[in-house]
Amino acid sequence: MSGNAVANLASAASSGKASPAPSRKSRVSGVASANNSSRPSAASLAKSWLGAEYSVTRDKLISAVRLVAISTPPILIVLILSAMIIIQVQSELSSSYAIRRSLAAGKEMNRLVGALQRERGMTCVFLEGRRTSSINGTDGVEETMKQFRTETDTILFSISSEIWEGIERFGTEFVTQRSFHISLTGHRRAVYESINDCFTSLEFYTERINAFIQQTEQLLYGSPDGQFWGKVEAYRMLLHAGDLIGIKRATGGSFFAVGYFNWEMYRYYTEVAGAIDRYLIITGGASLDVSQFMAELATYKAREVIDNLKIMEKEIFANKTDPNAVDRKLQWFGNMTEYMSLMIVKMDDYITEKLQNVLDENIAAKNARFIMALLAVGVALIVCPTVTIFFGVESFRMNKKIRQKVSELGHEKQKTDLLLCQMLPRSIVRELKLGQPVVPRTYSSVTVFFSDIVGFTTLSSKSDPIQIVNLLNKLYSSMDTVLDRYSCYKVETIGDAYMVVSGAPKTNNADHSNEVCTMALDTLREIGDLRIPHCQTETLLMRIGIHTGKAITVS
Repeated sequence: MSGNAVANLASAASSGKASPAPSRKSRVSGVASANNSSRPSAASLAKSWLGAEYSVTRDKLISAVRLVAISTPPILIVLILSAMIIIQVQSELSSSYAIRRSLAAGKEMNRLVGALQRERGMTCVFLEGRRTSSINGTDGVEETMKQFRTETDTILFSISSEIWEGIERFGTEFVTQRSFHISLTGHRRAVYESINDCFTSLEFYTERINAFIQQTEQLLYGSPDGQFWGKVEAYRMLLHAGDLIGIKRATGGSFFAVGYFNWEMYRYYTEVAGAIDRYLIITGGASLDVSQFMAELATYKAREVIDNLKIMEKEIFANKTDPNAVDRKLQWFGNMTEYMSLMIVKMDDYITEKLQNVLDENIAAKNARFIMALLAVGVALIVCPTVTIFFGVESFRMNKKIRQKVSELGHEKQKTDLLLCQMLPRSIVRELKLGQPVVPRTYSSVTVFFSDIVGFTTLSSKSDPIQIVNLLNKLYSSMDTVLDRYSCYKVETIGDAYMVVSGAPKTNNADHSNEVCTMALDTLREIGDLRIPHCQTETLLMRIGIHTGKAITVS
């Protein structure tokens, strides 16, 4: 460091000191005057003590209020979110339970639909047999039809009123089970009195069956859960396929009762048969597992029945059979009924079971979420206040430590400022501390000193790193000692290179050349006596370059 810099630093240090201490006499007189002053009264002491206690209590109260203000919003947010989760899960649970009830209701509706389909089919066989007055036209058919009617009535009145709700939208006859039974009884009487063809009876039963099928669809399609749609769609298509199979059973029975189809009946039968195939394809396509189960049934369990139906259906498509064949119509009806039991009913049970399993899993998951939400509320109510109190106590301790660290930081800052002033000019340090850019300055005349050690690279290759470090430390210490005696400023040291300037950043008129040259000679003398620590027999040879001219300083 230059001599002027040292002088400036000394001056600044002197100016920062307190004023000289008073003499012993003045200190004594000061004590005397203090002792002679009036002593504080008891009232003033009490007031001062109470004021201090009030200040401490007020600070604690303010801290407590702040703590409550900070901790309350998170607790409220947790409670609100937990309440929202509980409400949502409760709503989803209600929906799942409603779907479960809908499945049970749909199952009851399907029992009624199946009974009506059987009654419809046998009624059609009875009408066609009576119309053609064939010898075996009504053999055993009327007794079977009456048996199916009794079965329908039993299932109809076993359905609860809750399940029946909503179906009244299809007409006044659907308002109650009793009103529907009255309508059904009227049609049954008309079968004996005024109805002579299968089509009229088919139309009556099919309209009512479609109403019950639509009601079942409405019950299931009320689900908001997308995971049900595939199986619900398969279930819906299966309902329609089952109804058409019932129509096919009825019209096929009439064919074997008469022995042939007229053109209108033949076309109707073929349309129904094609529609059944389409509905079953859609049923399998709506859900992969349903498709696999349907293929398994058709391949193994229902194979014999399907083969028998194919043989009999060849006669239907050929539109020719022997009407006098014994029990031919009942054989068809029995095969179709068995087919429905082995295929449609089992597929219905399979889909319902799958839906029920999905519902059970869904309900279990939602119950778990509900319990977790309740636990979250409980944990929030227990943990949040505990954590708040803990962090409140810790914050008091932390504030005390922070105040202590701030005081220590102030002392360290003073040391840092001192070191910066030793490394950089004061003007630059001042600008950097203020966050201002260092403005470039132009100097009309300065002298720059460069030096390095001759053969330093060769010496470094023969020495250990620690030996080079020790050598450079000794070299720099010697040069810094010389530099402190002159008005020069050390700019940079890189390896063995040493750069010094005089005349900047503090100008010294025209003395900079003299200062640098004198310092260079003094440095040569100092280095000439310097020995290499790890090679005491060798000396250092310094190479020096000096230049005087204009210069500019930049940041």
